[in-house]
Amino acid sequence: MIETPNSKIMIGHKLRRLRADLGLSQADMAAELGISASYLNLLENNARPVTVPLLFRLGQAYDIDLREMAEDDGARLAARLTEIFADAALQPARLSRRDIQSLSSQNPVAAQALIHLFDQFDQLRLTNRADSSGLAEARRPAPLEAVRQFFEDQGNHFPALEQAAADTRKAAGLPANGPIFDRLSASLQEKTGLTVRILPAEVMGPVLRQHDLHRGRLLLNELLSPEQLTFQLALQLGLSLYREQLDRLLAEAGLKESETGQLGLLALAGYYAGALMMPYEAFYEAARQSRYDMDLLCRRFGASFEQVCHRLTTLNRPGLRGIPFFFLRVDEAGNITKRLSAGGMELARHGGACGRWLPHQIFRTPKQIKTQLAELEDGFRLITLARTVSPPRTGPAHIAAPLHAVVLGCEMKYASDIVHADDLAQHKNAPIVPIGMGCSLCERAACQHRGAPPLGRPLQFDSTRRQSGLFDFLG
Repeated sequence: MIETPNSKIMIGHKLRRLRADLGLSQADMAAELGISASYLNLLENNARPVTVPLLFRLGQAYDIDLREMAEDDGARLAARLTEIFADAALQPARLSRRDIQSLSSQNPVAAQALIHLFDQFDQLRLTNRADSSGLAEARRPAPLEAVRQFFEDQGNHFPALEQAAADTRKAAGLPANGPIFDRLSASLQEKTGLTVRILPAEVMGPVLRQHDLHRGRLLLNELLSPEQLTFQLALQLGLSLYREQLDRLLAEAGLKESETGQLGLLALAGYYAGALMMPYEAFYEAARQSRYDMDLLCRRFGASFEQVCHRLTTLNRPGLRGIPFFFLRVDEAGNITKRLSAGGMELARHGGACGRWLPHQIFRTPKQIKTQLAELEDGFRLITLARTVSPPRTGPAHIAAPLHAVVLGCEMKYASDIVHADDLAQHKNAPIVPIGMGCSLCERAACQHRGAPPLGRPLQFDSTRRQSGLFDFLG
C-alpha cells in the first residue's frame, strides 16, 4: 500500500470568508465551534493548521463542503507565483521557493492580487510587442483561459446541466446504458424538428458537425466513431433545448463577450452532452464499484476514453463525490491542448512539458493505458493514468491523423482505489519518478530530459567536462 506524506491544512482565508458570509464575530464562531476566540484567530491567520476533528465540527455547524474547505489553494497560487517570479522583469525581486510557499499559504489574498497585477502587466507588455511588430494576434488566447478558469471556479460541476440531462433522458426514455443514438435522434426531431443525417466524408470534408439552419438538419460526418456521433448529437440537443439556460450561466459568470461567450457556450453544451451519455448516479456507482476501470466504463456507457476521463472530473456533487482528478490532453509536439487542474495539482499555464512525466512517455506505447507514480519538486506525489487517442483523419491519406495523450491524475493517496494502479499500489517501495511542471520552472539538476534551463538561472559552460543533458546552470 502506498502512503503519501501528511501535510498541514491551512484554511485561514476560507475561515475568514465563511465567518464574514455568515456575519459572525470571532467570538460567536469560536463559541459555536467550541474553541477559544484566540485559537480561531490563530487559525484565520494560518498560524495553526486546522485539525480533522475541527473540520468535522465545521461541517456539523455550517452548511459547507468539507472537501472544498480542506483543499489547499496554496498549490495553485504557488504554481502561478513561481512562473511570475521567474519572469525576467522580476529578476531583481526573485523570491525563493520557501518565500513563495509562505506567501501562497499565509497571504492568499495578497498572492491573488499580485497574480492579477502581473497578468495585467503581461497583457500590456504583449500588446505593446504586438503593436511594435505588427503581429496583432501576438497575445495569450484569453477566451481559453477565461473559460477554463470559469469551469475550475465552479469545481467543474454544474447541477443545472446535470438536471437538464436527467430530464432529457427521462423524456426520451433512454436506457441506463447501451446505445442511445437512435432514441436521441428521434428526440431531437420530435422536440426541435431537426433531422439527423450522416453524410460521406467527401461531402463533409473537415467539418464533423454542421447545423443546417435552412433545411432543419443536423449533419454528421461518417468519419466519427459511434461514441463521437452520440456526443455531437447530444451537444446539439443541449444547444437547441437549453440555450437559454446555457446563456444564463455564462451571463452570471460575466462571460458573454463574443469570443469567450461562444467558446463557453460550446464548453457548457459539451458538459451537458457528457452528462447525458453518462448519467451522474449510474456513472458514479459504476466508477466506484469497478474502481475506475476505464475499459469497463467506456463499454458500459458507449463513451470514448477521453469522454470518460472528462466525465470523471465532474463527479463533484456533495455526498456523491468521486476521486478529485485533474485532466490533461497533450499533442505530439508537447503542447497542452486541454487542461483542468484539481485535487491539489495545479498545472502551469506555461510549460507543463516534463519529458519524464507519463503524458510525454505514453506515445511510445499507443492505445495502451499506462500508470505512473511521480513526485513534484515540492514533494507533492501523484498517480497518473494516460493513453493515446486520435481524432478522425480529415486530411489527405499521406498526412496521418494527430495523436494525443489523454491524461487523468490525482494524489497518490487514491492509488488503492484505482484498478489500473494495482501493480504499483501493492508494492510498498514502488518506483516514483521525480518530475517538474516544465523545464523552465524546474530546478532539478542533471536531468537528461531537460529541454530548457530554469528561468532566471544563468548557464555555465565548462570546456573541461561534458555532462549528460543539454544544459548546465549555475546555482
